[in-house]
Amino acid sequence: MNKPYQPQHDIVTLMKQFEQEVKESPELPDAATRLLRARLVFEEALEFVRACGCTVKSGAGASVIDEIAVELDADGAPDLVEYVDGCIDQLVVTYGALNAAGIEAQSAWDEVQRSNMSKAWPHCSVCDAVLERGSGSDLVHPGDSYAHGGSWQTILKVHKREDGKFIKAPTYSPANIRQVIEEQLEATRPLIAAR
Repeated sequence: MNKPYQPQHDIVTLMKQFEQEVKESPELPDAATRLLRARLVFEEALEFVRACGCTVKSGAGASVIDEIAVELDADGAPDLVEYVDGCIDQLVVTYGALNAAGIEAQSAWDEVQRSNMSKAWPHCSVCDAVLERGSGSDLVHPGDSYAHGGSWQTILKVHKREDGKFIKAPTYSPANIRQVIEEQLEATRPLIAAR
């Protein structure tokens, strides 16, 4: 029997078992819960870094954020079991953080995925020119909307920096998480009012 994949719901069950608050509508949790969640996420992220055979350094190397860098650890050994465990533990603590704030992950996930996919660069299939955003959401050939007799198609390509990080396309559209939260708030208002 295959159990359906429902990680956020599984973490709701876990949190209730351990008497942790699960909000039913989007709102920031109290300061103590925010601190706990921040520490849990940070701890699991660091455990994953170690499982990759890497280390975290401050003030040296290519910064990931602020002055913090992640580098290969000459003495560290990657470990596949710990790598997978670190990934799953990060899911546990991040779903827990979402539950503590009353956020349904699916719609936020969908919006972030839409945004991430917009990081790919749209190119002309004939001449490889980078396409531009026209009026609305249409992509147009630069300088000539009827280029190549109109017989070109959009192909998506990834542009990367030297370190492998993606460079966002000029047509990139950031995730509108605020709208996702507002929609979830609107959807939960009748439930909250009924109490």
